[in-house]
Amino acid sequence: MASDVELTLAAGTGKFHPDDRRWLHQVATLHTDLREEAGAVSVRDASEEGAKGAMAAATLVVGSSGALTAAVACFRAWLVRDKTRTLTVTWTDDQGAEQTLTVTGSNVDQASFQVLTEGVGRRLGGS
Repeated sequence: MASDVELTLAAGTGKFHPDDRRWLHQVATLHTDLREEAGAVSVRDASEEGAKGAMAAATLVVGSSGALTAAVACFRAWLVRDKTRTLTVTWTDDQGAEQTLTVTGSNVDQASFQVLTEGVGRRLGGS
């Protein structure tokens, strides 16, 4: 039986300050889209003591290949809207090792999320 896979998401930008309301709105839009299409998203404060800016890490739990496909579609759509955006996705692979993928708005292509879809797909029992 397939087990759920937790994806940790960190959004970045080269355009806005991390506290800029416009940026926070853009990240909130990503989270809303993910909730609607792929499943529940939880957000926790990940700021370091003494650091400026409210760094937040989001977690998305995917439990099926359909949820994974929907999440990747949301990631791509969000990234292509602004070439200065970045998205870092971290997960644990089927061997128990932590994997990290960073994609920028300027390099989104068909293969950008391949390592994520293959690695998480194996955990979900897909291939």
